[in-house]
Amino acid sequence: MRVLYYIALFFVLSFVLISCKKSSSKTNPYDDWKDTKKPPVVVDVNLDPNTIEGLHKNIFKPTCSNSGCHDGNFEPDFRSVESSYNSLINRLTTNYDPNNPQFGVRVVPGDAAKSMLLHRILEFIPGSQGKMPLTTDPGSDWPEKKEQYIENIRNWINAGAKDQFGNSSTNLDFPPQLGGLIAFVGGSSTPLPHLGYNPIVVPSGANQIKIMVAFLDDKTPLGQMGASQLNYSLNPNDYQNVPFDLVKETTPFITKGISGADVEYWFSLTLNISQLGLPGDVIWLRSETTDNINPRVFIPSSETSFNFKKYFALILSE
Repeated sequence: MRVLYYIALFFVLSFVLISCKKSSSKTNPYDDWKDTKKPPVVVDVNLDPNTIEGLHKNIFKPTCSNSGCHDGNFEPDFRSVESSYNSLINRLTTNYDPNNPQFGVRVVPGDAAKSMLLHRILEFIPGSQGKMPLTTDPGSDWPEKKEQYIENIRNWINAGAKDQFGNSSTNLDFPPQLGGLIAFVGGSSTPLPHLGYNPIVVPSGANQIKIMVAFLDDKTPLGQMGASQLNYSLNPNDYQNVPFDLVKETTPFITKGISGADVEYWFSLTLNISQLGLPGDVIWLRSETTDNINPRVFIPSSETSFNFKKYFALILSE
């Protein structure tokens, strides 16, 4: 038996060796691979300080994108070059200067004198917390280079406020943004008060509510926006309900929007308040729309600041 065992083992090993020999005849794709060292990573790059990349490197990132400020909690969003550009160009302001209503847009390409970005740095707006930046973190050289940096911002805007690829805003099409939210109850023709970024307070005893939404777009006429919807939730980060289709009005209702300036409210939805929730509930709203060019967008999105989400909400009085 032992002899038979060794004979069988011999044949098995021979078969394995032959198989390995056959497989070794195939070309190994890594035979010519060489471990070449990569050049060192460039940590610091000299950027033109009058470009969006230079502004982000020198100003927006070290000075404005500090914790609790423009780090995604508040627009403009200065976390990256892309978010900085997209939340500045032709975007509505989140502060309204009653003494200077011409400052309704954060950056007007080619016109620094009408851009709120510079106005917030240079002037105190009544009702605001102060000039920007409110505070500076260690490592920011804003106090020493303030005048130089202001000039860099002015130069960038007046040169057309181009993006990091050298494109001007005229060659781009931005997605829609929220212009405002208003609501009517009891068949009233006067909207409920909407103070600052606080939710709209729906008075107790109201049975029906008409919600109107204003969208803004840089190129698409507001009356030509695509089909839009409205959803609601008791959780601002979770929307499980089936959205309602918004009705496009034949003519817009014109009144103040989120920036304090007049905007056109083209879309509406009328609901029984009992469909939304119970007295004491905070109803968080979320719209969806398209300018027929960009993909459909949610407003507010999951990445929108809580302050903005709070504006797009209702409180049902007890």
